[in-house]
Amino acid sequence: MRKFLSLFVIVFFTLLFFPINPVSAQTLPQTPFQIAPQLCGCPSELNNIYKEKATGETCINTRDSTAAFTEFNQNPRTKHLWIEDSEVTAQGKSNDRARQFIYWVVTHSAIDNHPVLIKVWSTARNMSYFFVILTAALLGLGIIVGQRTNFETGIKLWPAITKILMSILYISFSATIIFTVIQLSEIIMKFFIENLGGKDLFNIYFSGISQETNYVDFFGCRDLNIRVQEAVKTEMFLLKLTNISYYLMGGMLLLRKIILWFLLFVSPFLAVLLSFSFVKNVGMIWIGVFFQWVFYGPLLALFLGGMASIWKYGIPFVFDFSRVDTAAGYIYPTAINILYGGPAQKLSVTNNGNYVDTFVEYVITLIMLWAVVVFPWWLLRIYRDYCCEGINAMKNMMLSNLNPGHPGSPSPSPTPVPISSNVGVEMKMSRDIGATVKTRIETVEEIKRAKTEDISRSLNIKASNITDIAHFETNKTLNEATNKNINFLKNPIQASTSAERQRYMNIRSELSSRALKADPIASRLIKSFIVAKINIAEKENIIKTLPKTTEALTSNTRKNIEEIIAVSPTVTLDEYEQVKKMWTNTYEKGEIPKTENLLSRSEWVEYDIVLITNTLNKLLSDDKALKAQALDEIGFILPIFLINNLSGDQLVTYLKAKIEAARTVKTLINREKEVTERLKAGAEEKLDVMKPKKKEAEKTMEMKEELKLSNDQ
Repeated sequence: MRKFLSLFVIVFFTLLFFPINPVSAQTLPQTPFQIAPQLCGCPSELNNIYKEKATGETCINTRDSTAAFTEFNQNPRTKHLWIEDSEVTAQGKSNDRARQFIYWVVTHSAIDNHPVLIKVWSTARNMSYFFVILTAALLGLGIIVGQRTNFETGIKLWPAITKILMSILYISFSATIIFTVIQLSEIIMKFFIENLGGKDLFNIYFSGISQETNYVDFFGCRDLNIRVQEAVKTEMFLLKLTNISYYLMGGMLLLRKIILWFLLFVSPFLAVLLSFSFVKNVGMIWIGVFFQWVFYGPLLALFLGGMASIWKYGIPFVFDFSRVDTAAGYIYPTAINILYGGPAQKLSVTNNGNYVDTFVEYVITLIMLWAVVVFPWWLLRIYRDYCCEGINAMKNMMLSNLNPGHPGSPSPSPTPVPISSNVGVEMKMSRDIGATVKTRIETVEEIKRAKTEDISRSLNIKASNITDIAHFETNKTLNEATNKNINFLKNPIQASTSAERQRYMNIRSELSSRALKADPIASRLIKSFIVAKINIAEKENIIKTLPKTTEALTSNTRKNIEEIIAVSPTVTLDEYEQVKKMWTNTYEKGEIPKTENLLSRSEWVEYDIVLITNTLNKLLSDDKALKAQALDEIGFILPIFLINNLSGDQLVTYLKAKIEAARTVKTLINREKEVTERLKAGAEEKLDVMKPKKKEAEKTMEMKEELKLSNDQ
């Protein structure tokens, strides 16, 4: 988008610097020398149009300037007066200049092997020789010093010599290589243009052949009628936009050639850049830019030739040209004598952009010109990005074959260590530690080489039992990572970086390919994540394996749902207790998922109890629709159950452990609340006891007063 924005800015400033001056029909256009304008005479075709329209419009064809202006000023709404105009003249000459420019660019070839280019390249070549010799000297010095000091430098003699010789060989023939590639691109350009009709472009689109007399002999005229001034502005705008299109196309072709010359000048340094890892990226940038501009020419020629073929046989839109050259089709009036029209259109005063279809056709041709210019460049930018990633993948593959110890290659398989048979203590690794171990699969080659299980594990969605499901839900970091992977796998566009988007797109493509080859895990992954919504067919495997507890549900209505559900035989007691322990800890100490309705821990626990209870009731009902609805309500763990081929009874057991943990924590919260309220009530009672009562204090005061009075007496 930044590229198109830049292009828009260029067009905007171009129009800003070449503004369309407003036209007033009340006054004559100003001339530098105040010369009276020359009368042009009304085009004869318009007289017939005005008669057919019967609107009272007439042309003034008198050659007497004074009489003509006097007659026109009597009624400038119905009278049409054509005069010579400097602005129209300038625009017409500008259009023909642009036409001759693009014609020259397309029909003239550059001299790629010109002596001046070879001279500049030779200077760069000699400098490259110097750097290569300097590098060889430093390598030799390093080898000598390393041998005398018994210091391992890591420099291999013969590989270094081979690299130096290859660098010298490339530097010597770099110009030949570059010229050969450029000439091949020029041949392809010529082939596309000639075979697809690009050579006939100017005979189709432009009025006549390009010749200098078109510019010299042209003089512009405009109609002063008040009602046609919008047509003047629109026509002038389209003609300016046409100029910009011609200059843009010719400029891009010239820019391509000039950039290739500059890349030729620095091509000898490529051997030096690729020899050192810290500047190797600069060399890769040179390669990417060079081939982008090399292929830009053939691709533009392909689109240009294709566009010429489309123009020749008709733009594939539904146009109605039946009103051409008729009064009914004369909607947009001809206000200047610069005619414009679409491909293969025989231009005349009444057959240019006079009505909707002819006007739109011209606009479409301009859009096609811009597409021919911009689209190849944009397409090659995208291709270059993907190509660089493919080159890196190929490099990693080659290095993995040549050097197993290279960082880009997969690690060698560890040799199993024999364990003595008399060791009686079994070492258990914590599952928390195992859960943090992830397999990162990045490149295309790594994705293709990895097993489907490893791909699933790299996405944090591999689960072998309900304990792993609990890890996904209770571990916030793992939960966020898993949800991110699921969302990006569904829609890679959501990824923040291009590398991530490409990674998930590659994973999607590889999984789809494996699913077509009947890979069961890949098929489940596709059905669970990539499809828009999991349908009932994918849920069927879980529904079929749900426990049958309908009788228990109807006969034990006073019991909680989890009390009448037995632990699945496929789940060990240790797994069940571990899940229960994990959720108990989460409900007690975990972060509360606060919403508008969930503000406290007790509200959260109570909400989950109600939700899980309803879900279990639906899962254990006889209604298949309710069962499917329940599966939709259990959140993101459903796809994880599906892709890992976990059964329905395992799901019910998992929910049983979860709701029991919730009820345990609810009981603890209630007890804590009770104790708190009891302590609070006891503290208030104690304060009441220690506080002196008001009435007793008043009695004491009265007794003291009575004693005092009796003593006085």
